[in-house]
Amino acid sequence: MVSIANVVGSGSLNVELDVEQLGADLDVPYTEYDPENYHGLYVRLVEGGPLITVYRSGKYIISGCSTFEELEDTNEKFLEHLIEFGIIDSDLDPGFTVQNVVCTADLGHSVNLNALAIGLGLEAVEYEPEQFPGLVYRPPEFPTVLLLFANGKVVVTGSPDIQTAEDAFSNLESQIDDLLE
Repeated sequence: MVSIANVVGSGSLNVELDVEQLGADLDVPYTEYDPENYHGLYVRLVEGGPLITVYRSGKYIISGCSTFEELEDTNEKFLEHLIEFGIIDSDLDPGFTVQNVVCTADLGHSVNLNALAIGLGLEAVEYEPEQFPGLVYRPPEFPTVLLLFANGKVVVTGSPDIQTAEDAFSNLESQIDDLLE
């Protein structure tokens, strides 16, 4: 069973923006624009809520959502603010899409990462415990990356949807079961 930890989406407003002015104009709890640090404008529509990063090109990314509904709701509210300021038309289709679903899961038992690195196939695995305590597994059958830790905890990232994350985790579980037999 996988649980969603973060859903990330992106879109394009199809207009070039003065992000510094936009940050000053938006009446929201949080905006930050520091071009010395980063070239995007950070926006939070609610205190502690998802982060919207807006670029001069009109492209934007929403991250930090725990559900697909929260992602869609944040996108709609953000667009409403921009319509209100006359920055975009109400009929704009920003081509908003889910880019990444990050999930967590638990194998329910600890694993020997050294043995697993060999068992899963060195061509699909990165394991350098001196650099990072987890094993990085890129299953060839799925567009995901799984980070496995010795305690059995797993992070599934890069997935376009929850079903793909669940399938990738199930596949990993069966491979581990086969290796333990």
